[in-house]
Amino acid sequence: MDVSIIIPTWRGRHLLEAYLPSVFEAAEVYRRSGRGEAEIVVVDDAGGDDTPEWLASHYEGRLILNVHRQNRGFAAACQTGFELARFPTALLLNNDVRLEPDCIAPLTEHFADPSVFAVTGKLFNQKGDTFCNGGKVARFRRGMWSTYENYDLMGTLPPALPLLSFTAIGAFSCFDRSKFLEIGGFDPLAAMVEDVEISYRGWKRGWFVLYEPRSIAYHDASQTMDRRYRRRALDKLSRRSRILMHWMLLHDRRMFRQHLLAIAARFLTSWLILDWRFYWAVSTGMANLPAIARKRRKVRGTMARSDAELMRLLDQFYRTAPIALRNV
Repeated sequence: MDVSIIIPTWRGRHLLEAYLPSVFEAAEVYRRSGRGEAEIVVVDDAGGDDTPEWLASHYEGRLILNVHRQNRGFAAACQTGFELARFPTALLLNNDVRLEPDCIAPLTEHFADPSVFAVTGKLFNQKGDTFCNGGKVARFRRGMWSTYENYDLMGTLPPALPLLSFTAIGAFSCFDRSKFLEIGGFDPLAAMVEDVEISYRGWKRGWFVLYEPRSIAYHDASQTMDRRYRRRALDKLSRRSRILMHWMLLHDRRMFRQHLLAIAARFLTSWLILDWRFYWAVSTGMANLPAIARKRRKVRGTMARSDAELMRLLDQFYRTAPIALRNV
């Protein structure tokens, strides 16, 4: 199956210099395997450095380069990449990810199943001595989906049992390109948790998100975001996005009621611990209520799997699959 490798970048020449050679190597290994063609698409989100000139001088004719005239953000850069891509599967990478040469084929083979939306791989830090991401575990706790835990395969997987992952992480995951575009790509209202939000939408469409432990890459998180934003600002954005994700996508009445009660309780008590970021997240989030209501109706109209059905499916997998939680 042919694959497009999409890399959004912002002031990332030094990162591309370090890690883009591994992407070209993996693409060449994939071509030689006979599995299909592989192209590389880089979208420069108006970073203002010399990344476009450097890419043109070093990789002319070997990749597709698009340069935004104005900075439009991560979601828009990814959207441009998916629209430019020619092939049915799209491997989305951060510009600071180094690939193992044989990592692409195990991801793309899952898309023989038309119900698969995305497949996420295994990430270590750049030194290779710390596990960073595997299959993403989600549990509905205290009125919100908690998506911070990872698991890895332990032992042998039964042939008929796929490895489910709540999230296809944006740093290193392969998507069905047509499905990604069909549901509108990443939502800017979910900044910092775009990958969680779109995966949740995919699940509710009746599709599947999987984990492929044979596909390995290396990544030191937030090398771009930490240069662009202060840690405090990142935390505020992440909090707001997680709240808005539930307002847009959580439709089960009992679960949504638990969510609202949890928000109300936090609203009454956060001042005790001087958690002003929570109040900022809620107040600025409410300014988007019209857009949230439209998104909520749209998702409900295309929903093929309820929140309760998703929770039961995931819980059954966690109970029966040969997996173990991994600390990161």
